Amino acid sequence: MPKPLSVDERLEAQFSSWDIAPAPEIPDLLMTLRAHGTTITLFKDQVQQTFTAKVAQLEAKSIRLTLQDNSTEGDPFQMGGKVLCVGYGKDYALSFVANAAAAVNNILHISYPVKVYIHKGRMHERFALKVPISAQWSKNNHELIFGDVMDISLGGFLGGMNVASFDDGTRTFQRGEIGQVTLTKPDGQKWLGSAELRRSDRITADKRDPEDIIGPINGFSLLGFAFLFKGTEQSLSLEKFLEGTLETL
Repeated sequence: MPKPLSVDERLEAQFSSWDIAPAPEIPDLLMTLRAHGTTITLFKDQVQQTFTAKVAQLEAKSIRLTLQDNSTEGDPFQMGGKVLCVGYGKDYALSFVANAAAAVNNILHISYPVKVYIHKGRMHERFALKVPISAQWSKNNHELIFGDVMDISLGGFLGGMNVASFDDGTRTFQRGEIGQVTLTKPDGQKWLGSAELRRSDRITADKRDPEDIIGPINGFSLLGFAFLFKGTEQSLSLEKFLEGTLETL
């Protein structure tokens, strides 16, 4: 199984195609997160779990977050470090990397971001994950593709998901391919179904055009899938599987 994505790798894999918010707008965007009570999903290096928080206060030199879940063993924020922060609104999403100080109880101070990525006008509301979910897709019933689910959409009868997968340049993806998908939660629960590949964006570590590289490629592919349901029972089984795992607003 591939190792979990680092904060920088997640940022590159999931948000490289988003717009960069103009610097003068960043304070207003952060104020909006606080005013709307938007839940922030936190990704931390070396920790195979996501965490959630809300903006409590914008202070002079830092942003104070209130952590929402302290049920994990140990204290993953006791040493601080770099964190990826993602906030999903109804028709927009924001993401940025910040440096975190050591948390005290459920209070976490992070630095103000120097760059904020923004994505507007989503067709269906996409939901961040409270817990990590891995995906395995069986391409042509023999080649297995592993990755981390980045977000999930349940808009309409045809929902979907974005998956970040390690890509060394040896794989070929074609839109419209259909395969069997297995989603797995940390407690081992699984959901089996079908998914169609709708998009594939290859992202190299050094940001070169993959077509200009000769030899091995070190990077990731961001794969967009649409779930294919045989009936309402299968879509309901997915919703049941996802209960308690999505950040709803």
